[in-house]
Amino acid sequence: MKDFLKLLSKERPVGTKVNTELVEVLERSLSEMGYTVQSLPFNCMVWNKGVSSINADNQSITIEPNPFSEPFNGSGKLQLIKTLKQLENIKCKDDILVLAEDMTRTPLQPKNYPFYYPDEHRTIISLLEKKSPKAIIAVTGKNTLNGQNPFPLFEDGNFLIPSGSIGEQHLKELDKFSRLNVPVNLVIDSYKVEAKSRQIVASKEAKKSVGKIIIAAHMDSKYNTPGALDNAAGVTVLLKTAKSLKSSVYDIDIVPFNSEEFYGANGELEYLKLLDSESKQIALMINIDSPCHKGSKTAISFHNLSNPIEKIANTLIANSPKMSKGKEWYAGDHVPFIFRGVPCVVVTSSDFFDGALEYTHTPMDTLDTVDFRLIKPTAQLLTDIIDSLSAREQKRRFEINR
Repeated sequence: MKDFLKLLSKERPVGTKVNTELVEVLERSLSEMGYTVQSLPFNCMVWNKGVSSINADNQSITIEPNPFSEPFNGSGKLQLIKTLKQLENIKCKDDILVLAEDMTRTPLQPKNYPFYYPDEHRTIISLLEKKSPKAIIAVTGKNTLNGQNPFPLFEDGNFLIPSGSIGEQHLKELDKFSRLNVPVNLVIDSYKVEAKSRQIVASKEAKKSVGKIIIAAHMDSKYNTPGALDNAAGVTVLLKTAKSLKSSVYDIDIVPFNSEEFYGANGELEYLKLLDSESKQIALMINIDSPCHKGSKTAISFHNLSNPIEKIANTLIANSPKMSKGKEWYAGDHVPFIFRGVPCVVVTSSDFFDGALEYTHTPMDTLDTVDFRLIKPTAQLLTDIIDSLSAREQKRRFEINR
């Protein structure tokens, strides 16, 4: 499994050549374990970028194109906006808009993101499209949900205003250029191309099934990161769990989600369509995301669990020295299932919010971040949870038929 983790730990956004190759590796591995593998094709976008900058007053400031941004090469006056009220009142059709402070506290969800699209984000994006500036420069800082600094305000191929992000240390310079009221030159070297990818689902059916258990871990990465912790480690735990499962009463789906890091979540949507067409009861969904960080334990959190399942899980965690009870969190492939009322177990690192996130979505997310010794006990705990649920169901059947 250590060799497999090394194989996975490379930049692999959905639709790219590396991503395609790894889908094939996972497909072969799961087939060899005796699973029946379905392939669900979908369309996506692959993004490329070059050097981007603002040029004014004989100086050049490098900016980061926002992922999937439209390209831009032109000039315009800067207008600086710090509040939603300012945006509501501004006219900026022929200008380059600089967003800062209240407008750039957190990344904006992609337009009409299927699982979570807050009204505040919808309002900002709708206003920006209505105001229609030539381009947008977002002054951002450290992302609270990963290690990116500056973070991209937009990551959305459906948002067609060219945009880039720049660190907070440049706000005074941009403010100065805005006050001078003279044109600046802006280059956003960014382009996207249509691509195809697929979501694989590996299944085993029980002879007398009482429901389905889903075990998942997203296999794709962001751009510019090897994604070892997020989430090559999770996929490695997923495969080790898949190899040892022997449930005889639950159907099992092993799902290496492909596009969790993509603005369209296409693979997740295809799998949800498949589930809806089957109309099978989901007894449990387990999602594995960024586990096995060095210096941490494996954290297990619960959502929508019934008392008997929660009792089983708590007992197993208490008896496992490398496991701990984790906080509930709502950013990952388990979220659509939580919203549907499905019982969910979420697996991550115990220092996810105060350590591991410093590395995710950055070039620092290398194999050095992963504790290989945690992979086996984490997979064993998940196997034990499923085995305990199966034994409980078999006992219930026995007592009914006695």
